[in-house]
Amino acid sequence: MNKLARLWFPFLVFLAFLSALFSSDLLVRELGTNLSVVAQNTFIYGVQIGVWLSAALLLNRLIEVFFWDGFVGTLSGRKVPRLPKDVTALALFVLAGAGILATVFERSITGILATSGVASIIIGLALRNVILDMFIGLAIHVERPFKIGDWVQVHRNRRETHIVAKVIEINWRTTRLKTTHNNMIVVPNNVIGTSILTNYMEPKPHFRIDLPFLIDFEVNADRASRVLQAGVMAVAGENGILENPEPEVRLKEATLEGQLYEVRFFILPVHISPNESKDLVNRSILEHLQRSGIAPAQPKEEIYISKQSKRNLDTETDKDIYQLLSRTELFRNLSIDELMGVFSGMQRRELRQGDTLYRQGDKGDTMFLLLEGLLNSSIHVQGSEDPAKVESIKAGSHFGEETVMLGTQRPSTMQAATPAIIYEIAKDQMKEILARRGDLLSMLNEDIAMGSSKISTKRKAVTRKRKSPPKKSESKSKVQKAVQTFFNFI
Repeated sequence: MNKLARLWFPFLVFLAFLSALFSSDLLVRELGTNLSVVAQNTFIYGVQIGVWLSAALLLNRLIEVFFWDGFVGTLSGRKVPRLPKDVTALALFVLAGAGILATVFERSITGILATSGVASIIIGLALRNVILDMFIGLAIHVERPFKIGDWVQVHRNRRETHIVAKVIEINWRTTRLKTTHNNMIVVPNNVIGTSILTNYMEPKPHFRIDLPFLIDFEVNADRASRVLQAGVMAVAGENGILENPEPEVRLKEATLEGQLYEVRFFILPVHISPNESKDLVNRSILEHLQRSGIAPAQPKEEIYISKQSKRNLDTETDKDIYQLLSRTELFRNLSIDELMGVFSGMQRRELRQGDTLYRQGDKGDTMFLLLEGLLNSSIHVQGSEDPAKVESIKAGSHFGEETVMLGTQRPSTMQAATPAIIYEIAKDQMKEILARRGDLLSMLNEDIAMGSSKISTKRKAVTRKRKSPPKKSESKSKVQKAVQTFFNFI
């Protein structure tokens, strides 16, 4: 129906002029008494010119619908740019004009072409910028530095004027870009051709983003890297932020204000824009810094008339650990005496990246509190080879309470996604607190129910995916590959 809707108008126009052409003699005889000779000649010439132009219009629409959008568009798997369609239309209407000159006005085409040289020079000088845009547009389609759907950066004279946007259209004169603010920028092709351009989706569809974070010197480099790594890994694998290549943290340089770290991660621009990914990663890292008791570095041009209060907490000292524990959801409402009583019996453990804390089905009578780092909880579903990730455990979170409360086996496998510091709490210690704190008992029961629901949901999803029939891979034929190659060239 869509194709017919695009064809009916040019078809009716061509049919009307063609009917008028075949019946022109009859119409002239019928109206000859009422029309002058000039009007009769105008009518006859107009009908003949209309036939040529309407035929070119109809033929162009047929080629556009069935060849470009139908045949080539289907085989290439993406929308055909306007430029090839415009070239086809221009060629057809030039041929139609030549046909009108040769058949309707009975003029020599070669003579007209010879006498139009001076006019062509004048028009070329007047439209030199437009012509430059057209030829650069052709060069863009041949060289293909970018294509529709790519995210690019057009470098200007100053950094603040750089343009980062998505290519939505490439035509004869301009390239249209869509920014992250959903605004359209129309850039002349000659500006694109004379500017340095970064294509974020070539040679691979993903690209790297670097975010700087300035941390005070008093924070150990290993600790700062661990917290920053946990922050970026917490959002990896979702919303277009990739787990592979794996995000990384590097200590870039030491400045007067502190140590400058660089957080590197990769994104798929088809799923998330650069600005959106920066917002997501920044929020996650700032949350991990806050939960770990680390504040970003501040300017050191400060005058203290009293002893400076400690802004960053150290996980190596008991006094600072008390403060960190008091910020967690588990111990937030405990008194100092209760907190110190629990802490005296807690066991500190440090995990390296990839270490397994416990496995699904293991017995245990302790629960845990994650102080720094990131852990991944996964389950093994019968019939599935790879483990299924349930959730990520962030700094300040507690887990493993089901073995303390219910005496069950470990429902999942807990593995360190980054280097981590955890504290292990014995069952007897928790029972003493739970006997006095009903609010804590209710919270742990709710956490057990929520964790059981997440595991059940993940198990059902894996089972449903395993039972669903595999999709047949679509392989391209030799004809499709040839058309794809031709289409990429143009």
